Amino acid sequence: MAAEKGACSGYPPQVPDQSHSPPTRLGENEECPVCHVSLFRLESEKAKKHAKLTSACIESHFNESTSPKANVASGYNHALAPKSIKAPQTSNIPLSDKRDTVPSQSSDVRSLVIGQGASVQNQEDRKVGSLRRLFSAFRGYSKTNADKIQERLANAEALMRRRWGTPESPVYEMAMRYHLATRMKEHWQYLAEYHPRTFQRYLSRGYMEPIPTLWVQTRELAYLYPEGSYWETPAEKRLYYLLNNGRTPDGATHPRLRPLNINRDRDAIIRRSNERMARQQRLDAKKLVRYQSPGDIFRSDKQIRSHQYSDQVRNVIYEARQRALHELADAIIQGTDHLETMLLIDVSGSMTWNPHRGIQGPDGITRYHDQPSNIRLVEHLVHRTLHHMIPRAQREHPNQSGIDTVTFSNTGTYIGQLTTANFNHDWRTKVRLGGGTQVMQGWQVVKNTYFQHQHATAGHGRFDPVFGWQPTPGMPKLSLLIFLDGEATDMDEFELELLGETWAYVTIALVGMENCPHHHSHAIELERVAKFNPHVGFLDVHGRVCERMVVEDLMSSVYPVDPPQYDEILKPEYDLPAEELPAYTAY
Repeated sequence: MAAEKGACSGYPPQVPDQSHSPPTRLGENEECPVCHVSLFRLESEKAKKHAKLTSACIESHFNESTSPKANVASGYNHALAPKSIKAPQTSNIPLSDKRDTVPSQSSDVRSLVIGQGASVQNQEDRKVGSLRRLFSAFRGYSKTNADKIQERLANAEALMRRRWGTPESPVYEMAMRYHLATRMKEHWQYLAEYHPRTFQRYLSRGYMEPIPTLWVQTRELAYLYPEGSYWETPAEKRLYYLLNNGRTPDGATHPRLRPLNINRDRDAIIRRSNERMARQQRLDAKKLVRYQSPGDIFRSDKQIRSHQYSDQVRNVIYEARQRALHELADAIIQGTDHLETMLLIDVSGSMTWNPHRGIQGPDGITRYHDQPSNIRLVEHLVHRTLHHMIPRAQREHPNQSGIDTVTFSNTGTYIGQLTTANFNHDWRTKVRLGGGTQVMQGWQVVKNTYFQHQHATAGHGRFDPVFGWQPTPGMPKLSLLIFLDGEATDMDEFELELLGETWAYVTIALVGMENCPHHHSHAIELERVAKFNPHVGFLDVHGRVCERMVVEDLMSSVYPVDPPQYDEILKPEYDLPAEELPAYTAY
């Protein structure tokens, strides 16, 4: 019995281990790859692969390979062994019988086995670590993997608590709302489970939380990378990471987005702009007859020779945007939500450019346009929209006389409430033109003005010292109408900000030049903004515009419930008289 146990517990046998139970006796063609005699028969890799490997043999082999007792066969180099599958036998006893008759302490048999090339794999060359990994694999790899995932999730939760506090804290809840709003919850969960270092890196860089107000003031995300960089600004890098890794609003898949740089991708930008210009269509003739007005600004400008309305690109309202407006409308009708409105107007120097003097596009070509300046068109559009916005605001606030308005260029300025009664006077005295285009400066003023008013009147909103004002349950939604003439220098940062705001619904009206690639390139970027954010609506107008048709489209986006209809839009008292406005200057 001692001989039988020794033959199957590892070669050379030292002291029979009574605690080790040998594996089931194998047949003639199936040998245990751990027992030494068996390895004499299993020299080829194919034979080893089909051998029956048992955990008991592995434990026995591991214990004996690490035993401090001397092993006379430890110096044998398996690489020098004969490459034959079956070595010649030196006796008439079959190999299977030899395994049962080999003495447990016979040095002669050991020498015979070594001489014939029958030996285990080199125990000194084979590292103990590999046996440990092999043994742990047979103990159950799936359970170990699940334990590792749970450990990574626990570490990720600890990192988030260290940064945001407990799950009951307002900052932690704000971060979770931001994950849902940006549709990045599944992606952050994936990184926490399988890429903990990447998760920690993006957490420490602020990708998982709103933009701090200090970063907006210091333009932390708006500084330019070196010219050879793939990204233009840090805000662009963050924005495209969220767009490419988050879920789309409609759940559809899309090709990976990449930014276009005017210096690197000039040809692609011009090509896309020309493709968009090719989609321009004439206005509906029947509708145009009803909506055209002598008060349309291009008819009052004596510099403009043409009196035909410009062709326009049909604006697209995406399904996700329609669904978001319907949900807001249902909440308003049921009385569980309310809507407030504000205006944000671009008054930068580019708004005053005279199209008759020529405007240079991204291709370096100067183009001349027969149309009014952008600021004159915006003035008319704002005046017309106030006729419809003020009565709707007075339904909730009877004492309100106008619409809160903010202008922006290099800075944002709250100019009070614009009214229809004193519009011309207020516009001349309060609106200051000139400067760059930094929409985030105006957005911060809008946000602070709105939250301060809501907090003072109804106690809504919570001010966070790092991230600024944050919404609270029951706070009315803001419907913001923005007029601008091109892509702001911090447009990526603004888009990144809007992506995480669920309390604001934004309608962007882009005004620009007719047949200008520069204008259409900005329109393409804003179309992408509207496509990936259902809280953003986009309308493009350029050239000689039918103003009342534009106002109808704008109001249907600003008001999901009870927008002005045909009869209200065409009221004679809401129309503007034909007049020649004075020329504007940025100085």
